[in-house]
Amino acid sequence: MKRLVAILTVLGVVVTESIPDPRLIGGNNAAWGQFPSAVSINTPFLLHCGGVIVDSQHVLTAAQCVLNAENRLIDPFWLTIVAGDIALAPVGARRQTRKVSRIYVHPEFNVFTHENDAAVLRLNRPYNLPSNTVDVARRRMRITPNNEVCHFAGWGVSSVMTNAPVNALQRFFPMTVNDRDLCNGAGMHVGRVQETMICAGNMAASSNTAPCTGNLGTGLYCNRQLVGILSFGLNCGSANNPPVFTQVRYYSRWIDEQLNRTEGSPPNWTPGIL
Repeated sequence: MKRLVAILTVLGVVVTESIPDPRLIGGNNAAWGQFPSAVSINTPFLLHCGGVIVDSQHVLTAAQCVLNAENRLIDPFWLTIVAGDIALAPVGARRQTRKVSRIYVHPEFNVFTHENDAAVLRLNRPYNLPSNTVDVARRRMRITPNNEVCHFAGWGVSSVMTNAPVNALQRFFPMTVNDRDLCNGAGMHVGRVQETMICAGNMAASSNTAPCTGNLGTGLYCNRQLVGILSFGLNCGSANNPPVFTQVRYYSRWIDEQLNRTEGSPPNWTPGIL
C-alpha cells in the first residue's frame, strides 16, 4: 500500500481517502507503444481511472470517472491525464502529461444502470503527434462477435493478495467476448447488459486475469480497434460478475459532436437520471 501512495505522489496526486481494491490482476507487461491510445486519469477523488485518446486533444472515459460521491461533475482542474508512458513511475522521457479544460458527459447517463456511461475530456493542449507511444484510437464500427479474443490494458498487481505490490508497468491480458444472454442470466447481471454494452472476460472465478477497482473507462481492444470502455463488473477475479463495457460504436457520433463544442458542462452538473 505504501508503494501505491509513493507512485501517486510522483504523479502529483494527493490521496486523502482510503485505498480501493487493486486495479487489475495478472496479465503481461505491455511493450512501449503497444497501446498508444491508452491513458491514465488521476484525480484526488478517484484513485485512478483509465481512458482512450479519440483525437489529438480529447480523451474518452466513463462518466463515473468525472462525478463525485454526490454524482456532481467535478472541476476539470483536478484531472491529470498521462499518456505515452507504460510506467506510472518513474517518469519516462516519452510521457505526455495534460490537464483538462472541459468535460462533456453523456446527457442520458444513468447512475443506477450505467447506461450511456461515457464522457469526453478536452485537454488544455493537444498531444504532440505523431509519436511512437501516443496515438488516436481506431474505433470499431462493426458488430463484435461472441468469442472474439480481445485485449484489456491497465495498471495493477499480479495477484489478488491484499499485500501484493502494485506493478508500476502497464499490463494487458486477453478477454473473450461473451454472449449477452449468458451475462444477463440469473446470478450474473440479470438483464443489466443492454445492446449498447458488451460483456467480456471471466465469468468463473479467476486468479489470473481480471479488472479491479481503478480501471473504469479503460479500453477494450479487438484486433487493435477500440470496442468498449469499462463500465461495471469490476470483478477482481470473482465469479458471476463478468466485466461490462460501454460499446463505443453506438456512441461514435456523440463523441465526434463533443470535439467541436465550445462550452463545457456547467459546474455541479448532475445526470438527468438520479
